[in-house]
Amino acid sequence: MKRVNADIIPVVSEYDKLIEEILELELKLAALAEEIDDLENHICVELRADYDQKVGNLEYQAQAYRLEIARLKRAIELLQAAINRQEAAKYEEVQKKVEQEYKQYEEDLNKKAEDMKRDKEYKERRAKQDKKNEERAKKERKAKDAEKAEGEGKAKDAEKAEDAGSGKDSDTVHESPKEELKRLYRMIMKKLHPDANPDATEKEKALLLKAQKAYAEGDLETLREIADQLDDTDITEKYGDNPDDLAQLRELRDKLAEKVEILLAHIDEIKNSFPYTEKDFLADEEAVRVRQEELEEYNRQCAEKIIELQEKILELSKVAEKNDKEARKRKAKKG
Repeated sequence: MKRVNADIIPVVSEYDKLIEEILELELKLAALAEEIDDLENHICVELRADYDQKVGNLEYQAQAYRLEIARLKRAIELLQAAINRQEAAKYEEVQKKVEQEYKQYEEDLNKKAEDMKRDKEYKERRAKQDKKNEERAKKERKAKDAEKAEGEGKAKDAEKAEDAGSGKDSDTVHESPKEELKRLYRMIMKKLHPDANPDATEKEKALLLKAQKAYAEGDLETLREIADQLDDTDITEKYGDNPDDLAQLRELRDKLAEKVEILLAHIDEIKNSFPYTEKDFLADEEAVRVRQEELEEYNRQCAEKIIELQEKILELSKVAEKNDKEARKRKAKKG
């Protein structure tokens, strides 16, 4: 009898290796997709809302003041030019011209105000949803504790039945709502992400959009419902160990690896852009206070400048009105 060498390393087939690599990439892809959605639709929105509350509103006021100063200066310029040419000029007409010239700036300012309002509303809405999730989780934990008190056997049966309908296993029963939200979303993204599921049906595409919205809003119940609808077919049931399927598996692996790099670059871009770059600043109360004082002082000076310009316009308007009356008299004499 030949002796078997215990040090011999079993050979892993290309098929098994590809399956393992693809499963790892799918998990990583799902985690990255979840992180991007969390950054774009939750963290960054709340950071913008926080930024707006602390300094953004003051910056918006400063921008509005700058626009008003620019419009007043332009109106003064037009009135003064008309006076120099001894032409008739009415402030109402000048104002219409200025408003037309600065129409795009006004629209941009209004859009910023709408964005600020939307971010604030989202932050408030998400806070309510998170509170609702926490309250529901407390009730669920309380119910489970009551079941355990009645007997371990009965409690285990009830726990299994409940977990089967919520996508949980015994290790995740006591996870927080935020943890469950992330876990379910990653599981959904692993199944529905376009790169991991290129042959997605219309129903699956609709589920993906619904899941993305639910995750952004912190809607845990909807994510649970979506998770229950997913196909549990394993990748080994879709692909076999044959030349044609191996070629498809290689292509899928390479595509997933490429997408992972793209998502990593996208995350890096988000974290190096506003508002994420303001995260440390917003946490620094002293830095925020200093910036607030600077903006308040700047806005005070702008308000004073606006009054000064308005007085100048009033002065020029009187001169223009006088010139207009004299021009009318001259015209009447000639007539």
